[in-house]
Amino acid sequence: MKKSVITCLILTMAVAAWTVPQTIPQKRDSAEATPPAGSALLDLFIINLRDMGRQGTAESLDRRLQEMMLAAKKAREANGIDAVFFLRFNRILAVTKLVAVPDATGILAPVIEDVLADFVRDKLGHAGFGEEGGKGPKAINYVAQALNSEIVDLQIYLITAEQRAGLKRNIDKMMSETPKK
Repeated sequence: MKKSVITCLILTMAVAAWTVPQTIPQKRDSAEATPPAGSALLDLFIINLRDMGRQGTAESLDRRLQEMMLAAKKAREANGIDAVFFLRFNRILAVTKLVAVPDATGILAPVIEDVLADFVRDKLGHAGFGEEGGKGPKAINYVAQALNSEIVDLQIYLITAEQRAGLKRNIDKMMSETPKK
């Protein structure tokens, strides 16, 4: 089951990996050799999942997830990513760990199922995970689809940062104007 969970995640995440070069803008000047921190973190997540399908175990995935969380914390401390991106990326890592790293005792099963069901409902707009009882390939596929959706949403979040800031300025300006009588 563990190997099939990772394989299912990887297959669904492949779609997100194929969209990375097309969705991340290439407006980098020669002085900026590395991609923005958020894009780099998303790329790292996708690459790590892909590599897990080739030669991975739950323990090595757990280690990689810890390394990605450390990288995200460093990027946040360096203001390479904002708090919203950090929290949403952290959620991706947490969901991946809940799905792929087994809870051998089963003590956390109800909590894990609740978190995964909430994540799927939030990202896909339906309760398919819960309807499957939180088990089996179909339930895992729902989680993989939700992870895929969140990665795409985070890529869009990074791409539209300037536009969102402009919209916020416009709203602030409209809210601060005195009403016409």
